[in-house]
Amino acid sequence: MKILFEEYLYETTLLSNIIGERYYFPINPTQSKITFVGYYFNPHADESKGDSIIIFPKVFINKEFKAFDYFAPEDLISPTLEISKQLKANGTDKIIFEMATWLYRAIQQFNKRHKENIISENQQLNEVISNLNSRTSTELDIILSLLKFHKENQSLFTFISKSSNSQQNKVNWDKTINKSQMIIQDNQPFYLDVNSKKKKINEEEELLILFYSTLNYVKTKYNFDFQLSQKYELIKNNQFETLLRRGCRHLKNIKYKYYSDKMLALYNLLYTFFERSERVQAKQQLEEILLIKDFNIVFEDMIDDLIGDLAENNPRLSKLKNHADGKQIDHIYRYKSLIVEDDIYFIGDSKYYKPNTTTGANSKAKQFTYAKNIIQNEMNLFNDGKLENGLKYRDNETEGYNITPNFFISAFINDKFDFLSADLRDNGKLICQQHFENRLFDRDTLFVQSYNINFLFVISAYISKNVALKVNFKENTRKLFRDNLITFLNEKYVFYIIKPLSSLNSDEFITKYFRILNGKVYKPSQFKEELLFASERKSAYENHKDILNKIKDDTSSIEEYSIK
Repeated sequence: MKILFEEYLYETTLLSNIIGERYYFPINPTQSKITFVGYYFNPHADESKGDSIIIFPKVFINKEFKAFDYFAPEDLISPTLEISKQLKANGTDKIIFEMATWLYRAIQQFNKRHKENIISENQQLNEVISNLNSRTSTELDIILSLLKFHKENQSLFTFISKSSNSQQNKVNWDKTINKSQMIIQDNQPFYLDVNSKKKKINEEEELLILFYSTLNYVKTKYNFDFQLSQKYELIKNNQFETLLRRGCRHLKNIKYKYYSDKMLALYNLLYTFFERSERVQAKQQLEEILLIKDFNIVFEDMIDDLIGDLAENNPRLSKLKNHADGKQIDHIYRYKSLIVEDDIYFIGDSKYYKPNTTTGANSKAKQFTYAKNIIQNEMNLFNDGKLENGLKYRDNETEGYNITPNFFISAFINDKFDFLSADLRDNGKLICQQHFENRLFDRDTLFVQSYNINFLFVISAYISKNVALKVNFKENTRKLFRDNLITFLNEKYVFYIIKPLSSLNSDEFITKYFRILNGKVYKPSQFKEELLFASERKSAYENHKDILNKIKDDTSSIEEYSIK
């Protein structure tokens, strides 16, 4: 198996020998880039065996390294992976194959979720692992099935082994007593010549020898570090190379010897493996392709599956994702707003970058445009009396706007190569845009947070059938995004709850002080006459104490407050 990387600069002569020319494009007279991600089998790469290729996403590329010198496979073609060297002793080749496997399955999952997508190059799309009888499975499918069967049937293998060994050298006492001379020594009978039952050929064990020999071949070919626990005399080296050309014939000879469902499944799996091998040997194997161009679309779908709200069957949400100006939001979901109990839409954008790449000015501008489009759409509904219950974007009394949360989320590879931990990190790069200084509740005061997430967790969670994992991650992540933005606002702004005098209702109070309170006050749905006031703690424009002093004569109370 060879590992290539999306958008890495390779010598064109190298690529032309291992992958079809339609999957890379020239950058200069001697170098080219691959524009796809996924799995590719080239039956013509080797005269006898062909070769499987996994093209990793560009997120794995780390420019700080010039070589990937601590990986065992000689045919690994890579710029590098950001991997800590202590993993060298823990089976880094296994890690590479595991990453390749998750990536392959994630692309299959994307195709299942979006059957109308136009970014897939898919000539032989197969079921993930479960379809063991499929004779069109890719090499990777079959290997995954072999490993899965081995992992899930250890108790069966142990039972067959014990059952077989229990009969070996078992004495036939009837024949021994009748035909052998007995000697008595110390009042104990002994027989010099015992009649033992020779071990019969165990038909299930015969199939297991084939299975373990195949596993050993796969283990050697891909440098796996798993243990073959059963002690069988395996078929190896040249004998197994012969078996690769004649395995189906051998299996046909023993086809009707196995009756249990498990052993029939194993038989079919081995037949699939050897049938495919024979096609490759005879040069009858076609290319196997599961490649996707514009992998950023897959990444967006993976993130949206984890944190977004499903828009397919929700016309209102679908409209919010797909704007009239042609722009499309990656992620949107309704959640508790930053101000007391009203709801609001959170807006997110997935950034699929190489490591150490920062968000550009164009992306920032687009994200602010997304927010403005959402605000305007909800205001149109508000003005028509059609806004959903519980949502609040503007308060008519104060003419203040609720805060619309925005976030970027990009991927990285952590140094533990951990598939289980999201390792979600706030990178501290909060971006602010405003038209007027010190007006938090102005519709043009917008903030965007930035987060990084472990790419391997995203892949594994995307194809996971663990519903609870996804539900918990979604809720915890949404709470984290909200809590972090609230922490930022409480640090940047000072908040007060202002209660006007009873002789002056809130509407009259706002009218009287509108010019100095514009954009600084907002009335949440749960407030009656009270107003929420916000001012920057370190504003060079004005001091919040000066503002409060100007209005204090018309208030019954002014109490400092923290949003939560």
